[in-house]
Amino acid sequence: MAMHNTDMNHWIRSILAYASVIWNLRQPPLATATADERARWCRDNCGRFAARWFALGAGLWFVFNTPFVSSAPLGMVGLFALVVGMATIARQILAQGRVGPPPIEPPVEFPRPGDDDER
Repeated sequence: MAMHNTDMNHWIRSILAYASVIWNLRQPPLATATADERARWCRDNCGRFAARWFALGAGLWFVFNTPFVSSAPLGMVGLFALVVGMATIARQILAQGRVGPPPIEPPVEFPRPGDDDER
């Protein structure tokens, strides 16, 4: 019986880790991080979570609009997923406003064809 509960907790954690920004922010090491570190993590990762929610919402909405599977709960869940995606993008924009844009590495000089300086 204990194994079943462990498996259930693992699947629940996996789903939450895949879909929820808030769940990830409340897990170690981000749970003990400063507000700027959490905002930096959100700036760098919220786009991925928003894309997942947008894809789910758009997929469910397209399925809802087909004449074969048109059910109201499917459309409502699709709209909810789109709203969660928009909220996640808003969270990313606010986090970037707080900590600034991500650092950009300086450009690297690439050798041009015909440059034989290495010989």
